[in-house]
Amino acid sequence: MRVHWAVGLGVAAAASGVDVLRSVGEPGRSGVRHLAVADGELAERVAHWGRLAAATYQRFEEWEACEACQHPDISGTEVAATWSTAVSAFSRGFVGVDHRRRQVAVVFRGTTHVMDVVTDVQAALVPWPEDGALVHAGFLRAYQAARPAVAAALDAAQQNASLAGYSLHFVGHSLGGAQATLAYVDYQRQQQQAHQHSKRFPAHRQLVSFGSPQVGNRRFAQLLAAPRASSGVAEDGVLRVVHEADIVPHLPGALLMNYAHGGREIWARDTDGAEAARLTVCQLTDDGHADPACSASVSPLRWSIIDHMVYPGMRLGIPQF
Repeated sequence: MRVHWAVGLGVAAAASGVDVLRSVGEPGRSGVRHLAVADGELAERVAHWGRLAAATYQRFEEWEACEACQHPDISGTEVAATWSTAVSAFSRGFVGVDHRRRQVAVVFRGTTHVMDVVTDVQAALVPWPEDGALVHAGFLRAYQAARPAVAAALDAAQQNASLAGYSLHFVGHSLGGAQATLAYVDYQRQQQQAHQHSKRFPAHRQLVSFGSPQVGNRRFAQLLAAPRASSGVAEDGVLRVVHEADIVPHLPGALLMNYAHGGREIWARDTDGAEAARLTVCQLTDDGHADPACSASVSPLRWSIIDHMVYPGMRLGIPQF
């Protein structure tokens, strides 16, 4: 297993996607090759979101006392709201504001607790949020437990004139990625139904998940369709990061019918160097069909839970039971 990440970029077009070859090193690391900043924008962004997702596994309520939160890239984040629910379903996370990046992030924690595991196995599909769309009952229950806190924080952000022009990002790893997916779709629909397309906040909306399981059926996956950003892949509406042979993104679909992914996959592959990885930008899919040249090409015999614990900007320990 690669225990440190330096994420690779440089652009090479291929029929199945784009290989990006650039190294981005962590502070204090040496011998890491750096190319032009423009080439490394995606790698830098992915590692940034990974660090925020990793912070949810610590006591982020006191940001200054959170070790993972002290990375220079995210240390300036201001925690605007937090939640931790045990009634109905377990969910934990925070809403953070980064004035330097001019962004608001809604970040959900992933699976490290036995209550989360119980949620994960509630795999029946239930109708949400519209006719024909079906989602994992356990994931929906967990998100709905967090929804009041998330909605209140985003309502406050919309009324805050100082956040005019800030972008909004939904982020999560594992089960947190599934909840972030539901939150993104929920927020999009609320804005559409209320005909709210504020020029103040948010200026841009994005979902970034790491090692997320499949959340719903193909009709739900189509709700994740987002226009391709003209400014580059880093700005695409839905990015789904998968590390090498991580088993979780193949579930529950590998065991149960009718599950599918949506959005653009970013496949983070291991390389020969212990501190390097290569990001492959996969073909954009809006119909729930995965790019066959990306993580879908990995044999089930290679699927790994270890790969689930390491992502750009993120290195986790053994899950707590």
